[in-house]
Amino acid sequence: MRNYTIYTDGAYSMNNEVGGIGIVILNEGGEVVQTSKKKYLRSTSQRMEIMAAIKALEMIQEKSNVTIISDSNYVVSTMMKNWKRKVNNDLWDELDTQVERHNVIFKWVKGHDGDNYNEIADDLATEARDS
Repeated sequence: MRNYTIYTDGAYSMNNEVGGIGIVILNEGGEVVQTSKKKYLRSTSQRMEIMAAIKALEMIQEKSNVTIISDSNYVVSTMMKNWKRKVNNDLWDELDTQVERHNVIFKWVKGHDGDNYNEIADDLATEARDS
């Protein structure tokens, strides 16, 4: 089974309710094998963070060991600490479906604190939102 580390991030603008996601996928050797970004209309910050994780897992075709690293305490704690899901249930259900395809753990990283791949994911999400 392959091992991947995936950095995800979401960006959001309250001014026009536009969001974006950024994804950086690394193989077990720590090499970037793929990046992705996408813009979304009529969204929220939380939805962008969840969507980034969903789309990242969709990009991994074969069953794999995946570590998703996110600066979203909302996503990481909901998935790892079973925080109650009050809203965005459509996306949580979709994320659960993707998680079932792999062996997934979620880890939190402090955002804007110098983690190179977190910064790249943030840049991709911001570029997508602003495009």
